[in-house]
Amino acid sequence: MSDDTISQLVNLLPVLLALTFGARIGYVLANRGTARDIEMIDRHFENALALTKQQHEAQLEADKSMRIREELKSSYNSLAVWLHELERTFDEINFGALSSNENTKGKAAAIIDQSPWRVVNTPADMAPLEFYWSAETRTTLRKFLGPYAKFINQARSTMQTSADSASDHTPFDTDLYEAHGELISIINEVRNQMRSDLENLK
Repeated sequence: MSDDTISQLVNLLPVLLALTFGARIGYVLANRGTARDIEMIDRHFENALALTKQQHEAQLEADKSMRIREELKSSYNSLAVWLHELERTFDEINFGALSSNENTKGKAAAIIDQSPWRVVNTPADMAPLEFYWSAETRTTLRKFLGPYAKFINQARSTMQTSADSASDHTPFDTDLYEAHGELISIINEVRNQMRSDLENLK
């Protein structure tokens, strides 16, 4: 038996008790022939029934709101994990572009060669979760593509400059640093929006 079914049975218990109690009193008084008392009992029973119904509906609404809150939190937990992985991807490209280690450079180059859409778009298996995200969160997530394209172009340029240089040391690249920082800023913007959405839950 599901939690919802158990909850509904518990909420209906007062109604059953009220019915039983009201029927018993009504039977006793009816036998005495007191029409006025019967009418009062009927009114009392109707009021009790209406109150119980209101309480039951309020409980159902509270359960529904709690379920939606939990589903939203779960969807944002999945998004937070993906953002963490995306941040690591940006860091790996940035580090590889500046590294003199060929293996590290190779890993960064492999990521750069992937389609930008594949890297910065949320995975297809997260599509059902987007239903729970706010419009502001979805809009912010769409900011990645342009800055990411600029970032990987700059990373390629930095790698080429390093390859053409006779030095084993790759100099600090201000443009790459700024492009990387712009992507991290968007990640933080998404996180801030997620936090705001969760704090505004009622």
